[in-house]
Amino acid sequence: MTLREKLPASSLQQCKHALPFVDGDFIESPSGPLIQLYSPVDGCETLDYRAADSAEIDAAVAAAASAFDKVWAELSPSSRKRHLTAFADAILAFESEFAELDSVDMGKPISVARGEVAIAAGFIRYYAEAIDKIVMGEVPLTGTGATEIQHWRPRGVVAAIIPWNFPLINACLKLGPALAAGNTCILKPSDISPRSAVLLAAVATLAGIPDGVVSVLPGDGNTAKQLVADPTVSMLTFTGSTATGKQILAEMGKSTIKPVLLECGGKSAEIVFESTRELGIEAVASRIVAGAFWNQGQVCVARSRILIQASCFDELSAAIVAEAAKIKPGLPSSEDVQFGPLASRQQLERVLGYIDRGVKEGGKLLLDGRSPANCESGFFVGPTVIAGLESDSPVVREEIFGPVIVLLPFDDEEHALTLANDSEYGLAATLWTTSQSQGHRMAARVRAGKVRVMSSLAMVEPAGFNHSAEPCGQSGFGVEGGLEGMRSYLRKQSVEHIYG
Repeated sequence: MTLREKLPASSLQQCKHALPFVDGDFIESPSGPLIQLYSPVDGCETLDYRAADSAEIDAAVAAAASAFDKVWAELSPSSRKRHLTAFADAILAFESEFAELDSVDMGKPISVARGEVAIAAGFIRYYAEAIDKIVMGEVPLTGTGATEIQHWRPRGVVAAIIPWNFPLINACLKLGPALAAGNTCILKPSDISPRSAVLLAAVATLAGIPDGVVSVLPGDGNTAKQLVADPTVSMLTFTGSTATGKQILAEMGKSTIKPVLLECGGKSAEIVFESTRELGIEAVASRIVAGAFWNQGQVCVARSRILIQASCFDELSAAIVAEAAKIKPGLPSSEDVQFGPLASRQQLERVLGYIDRGVKEGGKLLLDGRSPANCESGFFVGPTVIAGLESDSPVVREEIFGPVIVLLPFDDEEHALTLANDSEYGLAATLWTTSQSQGHRMAARVRAGKVRVMSSLAMVEPAGFNHSAEPCGQSGFGVEGGLEGMRSYLRKQSVEHIYG
């Protein structure tokens, strides 16, 4: 019998109804506030579900604490590795179900959603393989008659609050290192994209992960607030807006002290120097557009501030507009669609509000994505390109989280740095230059956790799952990704042995 056959049809229906999954099973009748979900495609209601209430949150925390103390942290490294490898395999086995749930919840094109399943499983597999390879202890120099061993220990119960833009990937980016380090984990997904997380917990149990190790609590801000304040939760990891990150820190200050990992908002710069003309203006524009409008621009690291050297500003601007105009929004159920609707009505109104503001401030709308063709209903906005705004405009400075980019000219390196660093955020940046020295010089001075220097259009393999970085400024703190990302979920303990 395959894994797919082992999951009862009733369990899949429970996932589709966003029931909490606690201690290895669904909670059939949650009694929290009612939450309504709406289709990004046509705006019609697709589901109403109950958020997890206080009793159910307490049960999840208690189950996670018990599983940590009695089961998960006590397993040998090879046993945890075996469990997580089976978990990664199981995620792939349910590719179509995961893709459908994320596509329905947030309007993600179905072909894109399927591709994200492999990435999500890849995070689990990477950290499974890391378990028996990362050095978990150090022995510093001491005098004769003493030994000190410095161990890395799991923290305990980890609460992970994840956003809606990449529901499955973000869940696995948190679960992979947290579980590999020996912690148990409670996922609190976004209220508008809860269903793939519920299926993820059910699949984890089906793959042999012990009960209580992974629980999921669909809910609202109050659900997150209770997890933040719970003294049994040993660590919090959050990805989402800077405003919510600040609220989490404020709430934590009122209740408990615990480590927190925050990846928050961004307004990343893409700096293009005139020297990249030799790579081909159209080719460079194509790469810029692909990155800026990935996932309808609903990406925290989206390079949405395009800074272009004045000597090639007009030419590259025209090429960017031409490339962006080729992107046609469409129904996410169509296999050939790569650009779907925004995730919610709230996001639609937010994005349209910024576009309208840019026009009122005197910005020149080089490409207007409002009311795209053949998308009369639903939450659709097409690629939008604005030029002519001052650098202090909110449209330039604030995270829009949608398919809107602004173009600004600069004169020289210092001007480019001034514009790039004139931001409260520090998540990511891209530099386009064929000068190696300029690339290194600029990368050292741009305030961003991840800097990509593009001196070639060659398609090469990046660091992949081994990539790690830490944001700065109002984009958060704490390392995610790679082996250092696993360290974030560990605490250091020293053990001295005095034997004379």
